[in-house]
Formats: sequence, C-alpha cells, structure tokens
Amino acid sequence: MIADKETTQQIHRVFHDLKEPYKEIFSLRIFGELSFKQIAELFHKSEHWACVTYHRAKEMIRKELQI
Repeated sequence: MIADKETTQQIHRVFHDLKEPYKEIFSLRIFGELSFKQIAELFHKSEHWACVTYHRAKEMIRKELQI
C-alpha cells in the first residue's frame, strides 16, 4: 500500500514524537534491520528487553495511527 501525503506526514509525526528508547529501538529494528540480539548488545540489555521495547514502540505507533 502506498500512503498518501497526509498519511505519510502523520506517520512521521508519530514516529518523531516517540520517546526514547522506543524511537531508537524501532528505528534500529526497522530501518537498520538489526536483530534483537544486536540491539540488545548496543544497549547492554537482554534480547528480551529489546524485543519487548520494540513491540511496545510498535503498539504506541499503532495506537496513535489507530491501525
């Protein structure tokens, strides 16, 4: 699905407004294509922490976009 300009702007706004570490974890996972293990190592945390943080970020985005 190709998003229209308004939807694209809304996605950018929601992503920009995410708090840390959610914003960075989501970015590393989606745009950086890092594994949860790699993300965990960057933050000196567990893989479970990286996975949970990513899924929380995804849910925050979904909630704001009402997907």
